[in-house]
Amino acid sequence: PWPHTLFLLVVLTLWAFYGLLHSRVLASVMPRGISYVSHVVLECLLAGTTIAGLYHRRRFIANVIGTVTPRGVLPDVARGFLIYLAGAATMVAIWLVLKPLHLSYQREAVQAMAPHSRLELGLFMLLSLAAGTCEEFVFRGYLLRQFQRWWGSTAVAVVVSSVLFGCLHLYEGVGAVVGICGLGTLYAIVAVRRGNLRSAMVAHFLQDALTGLFLYLRH
Repeated sequence: PWPHTLFLLVVLTLWAFYGLLHSRVLASVMPRGISYVSHVVLECLLAGTTIAGLYHRRRFIANVIGTVTPRGVLPDVARGFLIYLAGAATMVAIWLVLKPLHLSYQREAVQAMAPHSRLELGLFMLLSLAAGTCEEFVFRGYLLRQFQRWWGSTAVAVVVSSVLFGCLHLYEGVGAVVGICGLGTLYAIVAVRRGNLRSAMVAHFLQDALTGLFLYLRH
């Protein structure tokens, strides 16, 4: 239903501003472990809010996730890893193209979320799992399909959902937003071509988890 979609878009807008507030104010005073757990809760609430507004919840979830079988797990993980590599290459390419424009990258905001202990690393992995599943469900599962119905164009739906996904990361700077829009576009194309979100979820999880692991090892 369109009122539910509009409500969800308002929630995402507020979340984007919360991310800015958190990176500039709360990150300096809130312990990282509490920050990770609070973000996990927010991710789950976002997905729950999306599911709550659906008419045929079970059917929709089954359609976007697809059939999971023991034999299919390894191929899904392998495809997800390849998509992760393609996403990393995409972001590097976008960074190289945008480098002459000197767009802002708030590296301090990303580094402030870096785990410093094994416990924090474990919580960060949990956060990465929540982000990989919940955000893919919302952006590539619900919004992408809803925009396809609204405008009758897969291309428009891919672009709009990817821009919204990028704007959710405003706290990382304009340059990062553009790169993440490109990453979201890749995930959306995969979701459309595959007909389910499993591989995109794996890639999204790896993107966040390996970034956190790199920052942890670097620290």
